[in-house]
Amino acid sequence: MFNIDKRARLREFATYFDEIARDIDFYTIGKVPTRVECRLVPITDRRHIREAASCSGIVGFICPADLVDDVPPDVGCAISSDPIAAAYYVHRELCGRSGYFWSDFDTVIAPDAFVHPRAYIDPRNVRIGPGSWVGPNAVVQERSIIGSGCRIGAGTVIGSEAYEIAPIGGRNRLQAHAGGVWIGNNVVFCSNSAVARSIYPVFTRIGDDCSFDNLVHVAHDCELEAGCKMTACSMLSGRVDLAAGAYLGPNSTVSNGLQIGEKSVVTIGATVVRNVRNGARVTGNFAIDHDKFIRNLKATVR
Repeated sequence: MFNIDKRARLREFATYFDEIARDIDFYTIGKVPTRVECRLVPITDRRHIREAASCSGIVGFICPADLVDDVPPDVGCAISSDPIAAAYYVHRELCGRSGYFWSDFDTVIAPDAFVHPRAYIDPRNVRIGPGSWVGPNAVVQERSIIGSGCRIGAGTVIGSEAYEIAPIGGRNRLQAHAGGVWIGNNVVFCSNSAVARSIYPVFTRIGDDCSFDNLVHVAHDCELEAGCKMTACSMLSGRVDLAAGAYLGPNSTVSNGLQIGEKSVVTIGATVVRNVRNGARVTGNFAIDHDKFIRNLKATVR
């Protein structure tokens, strides 16, 4: 599991920076809203510093020289003309340190779990609980924890890479991955869905009794509470929170970092770009309250 007490020192990575203004101990690279403590965050704009003021767990920044004076004096600071590239290399090096983010273990599959002979289960760092079922051509990547009574349907991928691309040296690079996927009990995936893990040392989390139709995408760092339902071709962008009992209709899309309220409904084809309150029903592109959408539609077609 994750070794959350590990620490590194900025000066260990001096080769990736132009200068270290204030040294600091940190655990991981992260973004401003990443849900992990003791993180070092690359920033390129003053607004990132303002946004960080409302987020806990940030212990330092990597920034251009012209932002150094704006960084609070009680946090670490490394100077780089390309903060994104510097963070990419620091993160890659930390991911390559054996036992730093994660303590490996041999995969454990409960004796009464079923794994189809054409499924792939990583030989390390996977747990599959009692009574769970893994279908043909399903893939369970390392750092995936699956509870009891789950069904992982044909062609579904648990622990796929997140779409986290960094422009490095004029080329787009997929970043190293440190995260995993945590799935509760009695979770059902039909076929050909994907749940991405984070590049940072946290779990994408799916609560008990959630269910997923065919062709569903759950992006990195999402957290779903118990009993959520996602129907065919619906998708969550990164760091979305679904509260208990939320429902997503077919072909619906939720933008990154949003909170979808308890027992709320996102109707067919909706594109959600703002938080949805508990019990609300939203419709349209961009999604608004369903009743308001219908009134607007009726007014348009008169």
